[in-house]
Amino acid sequence: MEGWTLLAMIAALCAGVFLLRLPTGLSLALASVVGALIAGNGFPVRHLVEGTMLYLDPILLVVTSLFFMAVFEKSGALASLNTGIVRTFGRVPRVLLILLTLFVMFPGMLTGLTAPCVLTTGAMAAPVLIAAGMPRARAGAFIATAAFFGMVAPPINIAAMIIGSGVDMPYVGFGWPLLIATLPLAIVCSFIIAGKSAARLGDANVLSALPPSRHTTHGFKLYLPLILLLALLFGAKSFPQYVPYIGVPLMFVLSGVLGFFTGDRVRADDALTWAVRQSLPIVGLLAGIGMFIQILTLTGARGFIVVNTLTLPPALLYAGMALLVPLFGGVSAYGSASVLGVPLLLALLKQNDIIVAAALSLLASIGDFLPPTRLSVILSSPIVDAKPNQILKYCAIPAILAMLWGIGMIYWANPLAKLLGLS
Repeated sequence: MEGWTLLAMIAALCAGVFLLRLPTGLSLALASVVGALIAGNGFPVRHLVEGTMLYLDPILLVVTSLFFMAVFEKSGALASLNTGIVRTFGRVPRVLLILLTLFVMFPGMLTGLTAPCVLTTGAMAAPVLIAAGMPRARAGAFIATAAFFGMVAPPINIAAMIIGSGVDMPYVGFGWPLLIATLPLAIVCSFIIAGKSAARLGDANVLSALPPSRHTTHGFKLYLPLILLLALLFGAKSFPQYVPYIGVPLMFVLSGVLGFFTGDRVRADDALTWAVRQSLPIVGLLAGIGMFIQILTLTGARGFIVVNTLTLPPALLYAGMALLVPLFGGVSAYGSASVLGVPLLLALLKQNDIIVAAALSLLASIGDFLPPTRLSVILSSPIVDAKPNQILKYCAIPAILAMLWGIGMIYWANPLAKLLGLS
């Protein structure tokens, strides 16, 4: 019975996404209702409501982090940071390319999302890349790829949080594993995509494409919100006796409020409106995933997945991870992390769980390159004025490398954990 329930839920999910063209969050909610009805549980309102609250912490994190990013951008700090990087490192273009990669990744590192990377730092980096002679499709792929790695990079990785919450594993000790999962690949892929254009980043026409810096008007205080955020994030871990842990959402709120007084005038309603608009699709998605997981558990379908995953031979297990996790991520990276990531982590308990969860979050996030969503590619398209399919072909190599890198991290999880002092 559990197998039929699971099959019905997957069919309803696919019908919602591909036939009815519903948002993925609504499709997951529809699949949850279908699963409950098929299993004979009727319309379980209590379980559906409980499911929407399953990922309350990541939901709060998404909204508050986007509020911080809105204030940091509208105050002029983000554009000034971009201009300062390009002017300072223009004489060493290859170093500048690495810094531009990190600059585009930056919002994703703080929010766990690709959209803020593309819409803020990616939009600022695009004129610089195009002015250096990079073809528009390559520039779009550069932004989409950096956004993808920013989504996975520490300190905030929502997919890893979802996997951890599925097995009651706290989000602790993920910094170095996620850094290893992203930073080397992000740098390599940026050079692969940029090609010969990397050497022209220091040209005079690149400097002319930069927005005016607000640093001369506001001085160093322009960056105080970011400094406060980093101090709260890392101080609470490194110096708990001096810096209390107040929760990451509150850290974003306090740092965002400080931004009202450090740069250009920012209207609170504008910042809040932008944050809510950008977060609503993700909030709906997380609520839908919560419902889906709750009904999988209620009907026994989740146990069915776990038991059958545990009995797979190692070769099939690794092949399944390499193909199914990214493909399901094309519908929803977070859905893939929850539905497939949790049972796969349980099937790999002999491997270090932190390394495995970090690698699985990388594999699930590859879905941001894949149909039907292709979110990072779709968002990059209007920014560089190139068609999504043109951008997508340059994202193929980063996607393949990320898949191989993630599988390699899982296979050598225990030696890597010893190297990082996690075992």
